[in-house]
Amino acid sequence: MKLPQRTRFWKDKHQLTIHQAVSETPEDQALVARLVADWSARIAAGEDPHAIIRETIKINAADEIGDGRHRQLAALRVPQIQQVECEVLNEGEFAELVMEMLLQRRHYSKSARAYALRHMAAKAAKEGAEIRARMGGHAKHKSASPIQSAKQEITLESLAAKSDLSVDLLQQAMKLEALYMVKADKLIQDWTALNPEEAESYLAWEGAHPYATMPWTTWRVERLAELDLPDDAESHKRIPRHWREVEEDKIFNGVHDPAGDECDRLTYSLGSALKAMGSYFATAGKPRPDTNPDSPCLHYTLMNKVDSFSKTMWKNWSEIDTPQRLEVLKKLTVTIVGGVDEQGREVEPWPEDARQALYVALTRKGGAQ
Repeated sequence: MKLPQRTRFWKDKHQLTIHQAVSETPEDQALVARLVADWSARIAAGEDPHAIIRETIKINAADEIGDGRHRQLAALRVPQIQQVECEVLNEGEFAELVMEMLLQRRHYSKSARAYALRHMAAKAAKEGAEIRARMGGHAKHKSASPIQSAKQEITLESLAAKSDLSVDLLQQAMKLEALYMVKADKLIQDWTALNPEEAESYLAWEGAHPYATMPWTTWRVERLAELDLPDDAESHKRIPRHWREVEEDKIFNGVHDPAGDECDRLTYSLGSALKAMGSYFATAGKPRPDTNPDSPCLHYTLMNKVDSFSKTMWKNWSEIDTPQRLEVLKKLTVTIVGGVDEQGREVEPWPEDARQALYVALTRKGGAQ
């Protein structure tokens, strides 16, 4: 078997960028620090700075790193190293390298791997459509898989097969990015344009914390604390949440398991992310359907809330300690009959017909015990 010819170049370390799918995976900052310390010590002992990195960095034609980003990050922190040796892979080889790297991340769910490949999937879908257009009617009867083509093009189907994912899951990832993540980015861009002083505050914070994994979210919490404001349901009106950061953290790291230990995480699917983002942007800047009497969705929203309440509210009631139960019951009573809550705020009672329906249900035979 003839091995493919690969081109090697010495490239300025600042010229390289990390491929988007690779950048989605966590950086090992401890490894980078060890490399910097080791290389600096060897250079101080007289070694040639450009002979220290023995393994080439694998890149594509766009100077994007598929393998070797920790070496490049370490080289950026060693001033004596000006260039790094790179091996340029063709598009098919580079895609397989990235997919293999993601498959090695065994703690990643399929949703996380699909989301990391969303930009490659969008490109593959476009190329696949072009291939089918070129083939015309033959596309209905012949495979358009680029792995079999001379140009080594990649379609969505071949990308799914190579990455052990379904086409549907890759399409969900593409939809999440195209429909909602770009809106999340624009929300922050628009807000910072209208709040230049806060934008400067964020940029200064980001410059001081270059390796923060959720920079906007972390800065936002600290900034709200500086303003003596709680990070509650209303705080987004003061400083918006970055929904890309919030949802990507859930996709890659899961969500806390309320029934497990503090470190236990549950998988968060792309379907859940699409639902959450769709819900947010459907009501962003508008009155919520359940508080807007003019909304045609009001009836259905309230019905869904009743269903959700009945299914989840009392599910683990028996596991709650008695004192905490009494707190819940006290608050529930105030919301039904009205009065003053623990913060001293007036609470409107339930509507008369709703209270009457509850009374009738509880006084029927087999109702209240």
